[in-house]
Amino acid sequence: MATSVIKSMILQSVLYTTTNQQPLLCPSLATWQCSPTPSMIIAAPDNFNPDVQTPPSQIVPEPTAPIVTPLPLKPKPTPLKPTATPEKSTTPSPTTSLPRLTQEADQIAAERAWKYFERNWNPQTGLVNSADNLPWTTWWDQGSALLGIHAAYQLGLLPKDRFQQRMNTLLQTLEKLPLPATGLPNKAYSTRTAEMRHLNDTPDPQGTSGWSVLDMARFLLGLHVMRSHYPEYSDRINRIVARWNLSKLVKDGWLNGAIPRAGRLLQVQEGRLGYEQYAAHSLKLWNIRANNALFNPPVKIVEVDGITLQIDQRNLQNSGATNYLTNDPYLLWGLEMGWNDPVKPQVQNLFKVQQQRFKRTGILTAINEDSLDRPPYFLYYSVYANGKAWQAVNTSGKAYPQLQFVSTKAAFSWFALMPDEPYTKMLRDFVQNLSDKNRGYLSGRYENPKLGVNGSIDVNTNAIVLESLLYQARGRHPLVLEGRSQREQ
Repeated sequence: MATSVIKSMILQSVLYTTTNQQPLLCPSLATWQCSPTPSMIIAAPDNFNPDVQTPPSQIVPEPTAPIVTPLPLKPKPTPLKPTATPEKSTTPSPTTSLPRLTQEADQIAAERAWKYFERNWNPQTGLVNSADNLPWTTWWDQGSALLGIHAAYQLGLLPKDRFQQRMNTLLQTLEKLPLPATGLPNKAYSTRTAEMRHLNDTPDPQGTSGWSVLDMARFLLGLHVMRSHYPEYSDRINRIVARWNLSKLVKDGWLNGAIPRAGRLLQVQEGRLGYEQYAAHSLKLWNIRANNALFNPPVKIVEVDGITLQIDQRNLQNSGATNYLTNDPYLLWGLEMGWNDPVKPQVQNLFKVQQQRFKRTGILTAINEDSLDRPPYFLYYSVYANGKAWQAVNTSGKAYPQLQFVSTKAAFSWFALMPDEPYTKMLRDFVQNLSDKNRGYLSGRYENPKLGVNGSIDVNTNAIVLESLLYQARGRHPLVLEGRSQREQ
């Protein structure tokens, strides 16, 4: 057992993971200093198309050229719908009362998740580490960090003066953030110095790592929440975003990223069903429209355990990127923007198929993308991927069925979104105590009882725990549509 712990620690913190609850063996307080440099860090959805053209499908013409200037803010902003078609909202109306957690278990969970931020916030930059003790980040992770800090302030975990200090420090960093020649933030940065880094956490002074539109979309969503809830920061946030060449995030109506290839940046279509629409709706908050991503993804129908689901036709074999059908984008969509009518059948069936697997096998099921505390250190656990059901695969498509896991952030999110379902209560109870008292919530627990907990600790898990609790405290009202509370006035 000692050998496996040591082997896990060799790569743990630089591979987007942390140790389990065993005492640290690394003599340094920053465990990343004890590790050799890995070939890749995975900290956000890695579903882009590296070499193959977008499948031929009908192009939806843009009604006008994309508008990439920040949205003007109104004193009382009208709630923004995540689709262009009118629909009835089932979201409760926002209240003006302070959000508060009424259950002891919720208050305990919030305090545990906040431990991660207290430990991993960097006072030099205002950035939050992607994983415990790892001074490195992507913009997906910083989007999570923003929303986690917002939730903590709203829930009373973070006093106003400290919230303002953290926001001012972050905005100062973003105002001076080094940018590559692309005019868009590099894929990765140091959280201690705000210098550009490669995905393997080595220096990238020229910013040659490219950009991820999925990552940028999540960060822009976080910035939108901050500018709309706290008007005192809106002008600074708008000026920061105006520096960035956001027009590059969309091409021909599709989400557009860039990856290094043969000494140059190759622009690629990025995103698969679920992630693609979550990101496209996030960009709409900044008047950036990716109409093909929103309305014309190449979709086909499959059945898993007799339940009908939509999957992306662009899989690893025909596009070079896996079509993960997992919880994360749908749960974030629900918590942050609210599900629109077209996506609700997919969400309902995604929930039902996991619930049914539990009834059929006795295995508690809450899938997700997540970091692991052992090789390969990051997996996408999906209901369906690359032609097969219940796949836990890495970014190369290699399956690791022995490492299927219950996701902490998925369990918290399902319960917040569907509190009247007995199965979601079971999930929430199962993960309530999966935490380290000093470091925050663990990523989850392996389905194989012999493996025990997944001891990785990261910003996404702990931020989403806080988001889900704020969603509950505000009467199940999505974060980007909230009315201003007394705390915001």
